[in-house]
Amino acid sequence: MNKLIHQFVRINRLGLLLLAAGLAPAYAQADICADLRAIQAQSGNHFDGWKKDQVEEGARRQFSSSFLLDGASSCVIGGNSTHYSCVWQLASPTELRRAYARMVEQVKACPALSKDLPAILNEQPQERTQGGLRQSMEITGFDFADAEVTVLVGRLEVSGGTPAQSSNQLRFSFARSGAAAR
Repeated sequence: MNKLIHQFVRINRLGLLLLAAGLAPAYAQADICADLRAIQAQSGNHFDGWKKDQVEEGARRQFSSSFLLDGASSCVIGGNSTHYSCVWQLASPTELRRAYARMVEQVKACPALSKDLPAILNEQPQERTQGGLRQSMEITGFDFADAEVTVLVGRLEVSGGTPAQSSNQLRFSFARSGAAAR
């Protein structure tokens, strides 16, 4: 019984340390710059070290990834093993907007993947309404041209309709254009 209590206290201390360090939110990134470097390194070998189970999504062949960015609901490898992407499900549109802004700023602060800093392309938020559904989307792109890498950070809000149709997703996508397709 004392072992169980001791483990519970140790786990709770860890939880409190994570909260105090600001690492507990589902969308927190401990070090997105280090993650970008790790993703870039794995992209050179088509993410073979991270591929898990094959996931069929329509005509596209994807693999679940063993490497997940902090708090991501899922990460997959696709695009003939040249793309790595992750999705976070957030509780509210406000939380989503904050997470999106934070991730964009974190990627902007990263050093170049090769020699040059990326060109940054920011689309203005787009809103669409169809029937009772409202969709809001915003994407920021980072073009690391000299490293042949494009990183996209996006947010997608869907509201209205049934609760099952509502969603607040943060998305991260890494694509390496110079890698030979598999």
